[in-house]
Parts: sequence; structure tokens; C-alpha cells
Amino acid sequence: MAVLGADGAVLFKEGTGGQWQDLGIPAEGMASIAVTSSDSIITVGAGGAIWQYSEASWADRQSDFSDDLNDVAFLDSDIGFACGESGSLIFTDDGGATWDYREAPEGARDSNLVSAGYYNPFRMFAISSTGQILASTSQGGHIWNLVEIESHNYATSLSRNLNSIDVASASIILFTGPSNYLAVSLDGGNIVSKSILPEGLSTSFNDFAMVDYKTGVAVGDGGVILWTDDSGKDQLIGFEIPDYNNFGEFAEYADDMLLGGFLATIKIVGFGILFGFFIGTVLALFKTAPNSLKQIFERYSLTTVKTLGGVLSISGFYLLMTGGSRFGALGLDGIEYIYTPVGDPRGFGIFVVGLAMAAVGAQFVLADQKLTGPLFKIRPLNSIATVYTDFFRNTPLIVQFMFIHFGVGIGLKIQKAYEGNFGDLGTDGLDYFFLGQSAFISAIFTLGLNSGAYQCETIRGAIAAIPTGQMEAGRSIGLTYMGTMRLVILPQAVRICIPPLGNEMVNLVLNSSLAMVIGYAELARQGRLIIAVTFQIFWAWGMVMISYFVITWTLALLLRRLEEKTKIPGLGITGGD
Repeated sequence: MAVLGADGAVLFKEGTGGQWQDLGIPAEGMASIAVTSSDSIITVGAGGAIWQYSEASWADRQSDFSDDLNDVAFLDSDIGFACGESGSLIFTDDGGATWDYREAPEGARDSNLVSAGYYNPFRMFAISSTGQILASTSQGGHIWNLVEIESHNYATSLSRNLNSIDVASASIILFTGPSNYLAVSLDGGNIVSKSILPEGLSTSFNDFAMVDYKTGVAVGDGGVILWTDDSGKDQLIGFEIPDYNNFGEFAEYADDMLLGGFLATIKIVGFGILFGFFIGTVLALFKTAPNSLKQIFERYSLTTVKTLGGVLSISGFYLLMTGGSRFGALGLDGIEYIYTPVGDPRGFGIFVVGLAMAAVGAQFVLADQKLTGPLFKIRPLNSIATVYTDFFRNTPLIVQFMFIHFGVGIGLKIQKAYEGNFGDLGTDGLDYFFLGQSAFISAIFTLGLNSGAYQCETIRGAIAAIPTGQMEAGRSIGLTYMGTMRLVILPQAVRICIPPLGNEMVNLVLNSSLAMVIGYAELARQGRLIIAVTFQIFWAWGMVMISYFVITWTLALLLRRLEEKTKIPGLGITGGD
């Protein structure tokens, strides 16, 4: 065991008969300590300080975070997490050598997290000084949620100060706080009940020391020590523990969560469809754009084309060398160079732009009067759209979710940009509805970007189904290419592609279930949370399936009705002739 003094001194004792050893003071302002193995100790403290005692010496494991850390908990010798001010949550899976940031849930990002508890890979808890209970049921603690406390009218806070938490079992959690506060939850924090205390006691309880999930002590100011051999279950006010084996009680608990997930799913699906349709339409216009490099530059003299080619070649080779020179710093070897877009996105972008400019420039320099080179056949807009669709259609959607939310962090960036220009988002209103959840923003972007790649091909096919004579007729009366597209071609193409677009929209609804990997509380995510509390797997997933069916079937009926109302008799039968 190890103890941490107020001045940062650490004492260590191995076994019941061992002697206390003074391990010194790693740093001032240390707040919590955890023994990770027989020869390793982790301490955390002010300014994000993390120190590890190993091999008879202290090593600074300073993280990239500057907020004060208040507590640290380890599951085993490798896996642990720490919590602190401003909703700080950091995780390690290598014994404390390196630490990674975990995003706190909405409503807790400014909270002072004072205590951490780690029971198993799927049971991590933290509490704030103001009574919030944070829980993670995802391995690695990637996703955190605020517990809605049923015994406190489903609030997300106990509305009182807390000092510590102890996770005694998969469902039993103990709490301490000032003003004689000892409490226990038997269901993972959903119902929290105060424990009966001896008469005349007046103290501030600071922590627990549990021997097992039933037996242990609570310690308080003034040397107060209370013993329990039943997990502190003697309650001042008796709350009935719900019987989730009863389907009625299960449904009563699950219906509010499923309704919230239902509305959350509709929210991202609606915005995802609109965003995806916009992207798909733009990409379809790019893919059908007829202008090649030859058509663009044949109006200019050969001298002008060759001069431009020389400028492009020189600029391209310069960018090519600039971007390529950066790759050596990545320390890659052989096949590993395929990961350069991740290791140095800016350098890779410079390299690709330089390569394209050099290739096109060389073609321009070698051009003849008729511009017959192979690169002159390239349609620039079509090439851009092809690269986009190939990328999003050939990478897994679940990876796109995690890359856009955790890697790019687009949701947080948009929130910060908004707050920097317009002030705090608040907790209600239209601003919060659209931008209050970073996971919601990331989910819309991911679904829209992915769906747009598929809708593009559908809309492009519909454009190709419009007889080519209509484009010629529009151009003959003085309309530009884009004017003809906007006023003549697209209104008909959209009507043609409603059935295949309907299939893509239904797929988008089903794919929205993957948003749970970034912590968005849609239907599938709510189903997992319900199972974590009730353990009723069949009922929970059955209700989730029915909810998805209601959404997709309703959407299919609406699209079928829209198709009947907008159908153009005879259009599309003869193809594009």
C-alpha cells in the first residue's frame, strides 16, 4: 500500500508485516496516488503533473494537459485513468507512460472532477464536486455520459458537494461528501440513497477503504471511521429497487431513453440527408461537366499554352521537392510511406499539388497545335469528384466517424469557432439545438460526406437519363451550361432519382447507428445504455429494432408518395438518346 502526504511525500509498505519506506517527494501539489504493481506507483496533481515511481526513482510523465488532476484509478498494472478540473479525463494503457485525452460529456466539460473509480474494462466512473456522476461503459473510456439520477427526478446531479466515489461492484457505488454525507447506489448511480449514520455524528466524510464489495470503512474529519459489512445499504429512505425482469417495469425505464434516442436519430438523419443531397448534387454536376483541359485551353495560342506549361512545371517541381523533403522526418521505411497523408498532411498536400502541376505543365510544354496529349483529355471537375467518391465509398463508415470526430475534431472546432464569434452556446435555444453537442455536429458531417458520395452516382445517372436534346435546346435559346442544368435538367433528374435516393436514405438511417461510437445518444447507443443497467438484452435490442423499423418504414412510405406525386409520365424510358 502507499500513502500520499499533504506536502507530496509518499510512503510505501509491502505486505502486512513490512516496514514503511519513504519514497521521497516527487513534486509539490500532488493530489492522488495509485499503486499499479509491486514496483510501480502513479501520482497526479496540480498543473496536470503525473509522476511514476519505478525502479527506485521518480520519473516525470508530464501530459499535454495543464488542468489540475484530482484523482487517479487503475484497473491493473497497465490500464487506468485520471480526472481533474475543467472536465479533464485522461487515459493510459501502458502503465502511465503515456496519456490520451477523453472527451467529457455535455454538461460536465467545465466541472471539477474530484474522484475516479475503475471496476472493470466496461465500468468506469467519476464524480464532480457538485454531485454529477459520469459513467463510461466503453472499453478504453472513449465515451462518457452523465448519469440521469432517477431518485433525484432524473437530474444529472445530486445537487450537493461530493468528495469521493468507490465502485464496489458492477452496480454498487459508494459516495462521500461533507455534512455527514454517505450514500450508496445499487444500480450504477440511477438511484442514490443516503445511509443511516450513528446519532450525534458531525463530520465531513472524505473517502472509503473497501476490503471487498461488502466490507470496508468510511473515513472522515476528526478521525471518524465507520464500518460497514453490507456495502452501506442501510438507507435512511428506502427506495424500491426496480425489477427489470418484469417487462412493464423494464418498459417504463426504457421508454424515455428510447424516445430520446428516437428523436436524436431523426435529428441526424434529417440533417444528414439534406447535407448529403447537397454534396451529391454538386459532385454530380462536377462529374457531368463536359469541359476537358483541351476545351479550356484551345482558345489560347500555342505560345501561351507552352509558356503557362513552363511556369507550371517549375512551380510544380519546386512544390514536389518541398513536400517530398518533409517525408524523411517521419522516419518511415518502405511500404510505410503509404501513411504519409496522416503523418504530414500538409507536406503530402504540397507533394500531390506539385506532382499534378508538374505533370500538366510538362504536357503543356510538349503540346502541339491540336493539343492531342493524353492529359488534355482530363476533365478537372470530374477528376475531383471521382477522387472524393472513391475515397468515401472505399473506406469504412465507422472509421470515418472516428476520424472526423476524434481525429479531426470537427465538432469541437465548430463549437469553439462559434463561441469565439458569438459567445457561449448556453443550454437551450436554437444555438444549443444545432451546435450544443460536438458529437451531433460530427455525426451530421460524417453521414453527409459519406452519403453524398453515394447520392452523387444516383444523381449523375438521373442526369444521364435526361435526353441530350434538352441540353442542346437550353443552350440554343441562350442559357449557359449551368443555367440549363439548374432550370431544365436538374428539376427532371431529381424526380427520376427519387426511388434510388430513397434506398440511400433508408441506408443512411441504418448507418446512423454507427454514430454511437463517437458518443452520440441515438437509438443503438441508448440500447447499449439500457442493457448496461437492466441486463435485458432481448427486450432492449428488440425495442431498438422496432424503433428503427418505424423510422425506415415511415420514410419509405413518404418517399413512395413523393415519387407518385412527382412522376413525369414517359420520362426516362428512352434513356439519354
